[in-house]
Amino acid sequence: MIQKVIKETMELLIDGKGFFLEEFPSTEEDLQFYLYTTIRNGYLAVIFSRLGEEEKNHLAFLNHARGKNMPVYILNIIFTDDLPVPLKNHMPNYSEVYVNGDGEFFGHDDVSLSVLSKKNTAVKKFSAKAMKATLTLVLINVVVYLLTALASGSFDIRIDVLIRYGAKVNELIVEGELYRLLSSAFLHGDFTHILFNMYALFALGKIVEEAMGTERFLLVYFISALGGGVMSFLFTPNVSVGASGAIFGLLGAVMMMALLGKSGVNRRMFPRILLLLFINLFSGFSSSSIDNFGHIGGLLAGILVSFAILQFFSNKTEEDRPPFL
Repeated sequence: MIQKVIKETMELLIDGKGFFLEEFPSTEEDLQFYLYTTIRNGYLAVIFSRLGEEEKNHLAFLNHARGKNMPVYILNIIFTDDLPVPLKNHMPNYSEVYVNGDGEFFGHDDVSLSVLSKKNTAVKKFSAKAMKATLTLVLINVVVYLLTALASGSFDIRIDVLIRYGAKVNELIVEGELYRLLSSAFLHGDFTHILFNMYALFALGKIVEEAMGTERFLLVYFISALGGGVMSFLFTPNVSVGASGAIFGLLGAVMMMALLGKSGVNRRMFPRILLLLFINLFSGFSSSSIDNFGHIGGLLAGILVSFAILQFFSNKTEEDRPPFL
């Protein structure tokens, strides 16, 4: 019966809801594994125990999680074999649900009901409200591009139009037009340029904005854009435009979330993000038309500001219940 319940639970959570499977040193030799997924403030882990061993197993998993620096909410599925369940006090970041001798679940709370429901929660619905700043930035960039295209009489924007609208021009910045360090991030040279940048902004922006919130997302975006402008000014004499510095800053933010295992971004993403970063930087250095110093400046700014947000300004007063409820 126990194996049947475990098999059905694994199928539900791994195949249906995108959970991962990993081992840990359980106090019960045949139950030395757990299922987990990311949530807003860390991880949700599902462990299995027999009645009478659940407290020891809970403590064993807590030690495992602390060793891996995993902030975790634990759901303990306990097999009772029809024995009476003792009354227990509620513990923070912890829930229990019981399985009787017939394989039937009982004693649900809100967490176990949400996790063990048949409804597939692996794919989050698109929410325009949750990424309003991302969509607004995309709209602003597109509108500015259309205005410059209209002024140029072509979708390939003339250099004089870009300069008039605020491109990064070192000589003009030295003369006092410091706004160009930021305004250049809203200009694009042609249709392909804005198409790829807006796709990247949409893809990365929705991750960062949903994870950090709108205000902190905007902080990361604009500081990264400014960092890209400053680095380009210091090391590149050419006229420069594009949102790439800000976008590399968002990539740096996602990288920090994955590295630190925070804001619901899975740490397993980190190697893939590094590979994506390497490919983009390599392509930048291999082309003379790409302002790679702007990319690097945005990336470094994004990493620094997101690290500060995640380490020192994260919300520590949220309820201990997982945010998917």
